[in-house]
Amino acid sequence: MKPTLIIGASPRSSSYANMAMHALKEAGHKTLLYNPTGRKVDDREVYTTINEIDQEIHTITLYVRPSRLAPIVEELIALNAERIIFNPGTEDPAIIQAFQDAGLQALEACTLVMLRTQQY
Repeated sequence: MKPTLIIGASPRSSSYANMAMHALKEAGHKTLLYNPTGRKVDDREVYTTINEIDQEIHTITLYVRPSRLAPIVEELIALNAERIIFNPGTEDPAIIQAFQDAGLQALEACTLVMLRTQQY
């Protein structure tokens, strides 16, 4: 199974990105983590640039505000993931359109809800 890339991975246990990382693991999904700060998350390495990622990605799930996402949109598109999940607070019509124009499925949804309702 291709992994899920979490954009905005965080070591804070109260963050939704961290909750999603654990929920995805519990559901049997492999995850890759991205945060430009490079802080480890639960002793896991974190990618600090998108260009470092050399694996096929199934899903990209977003946990950063649009202003932080905009500079990496083209790099994310180049990963050619099957879908992009815009979790609450990450939505931006122009960025969503950019992914759709590239032929990628862009969903305004919540990864945690999708997992709990078997829609992931």
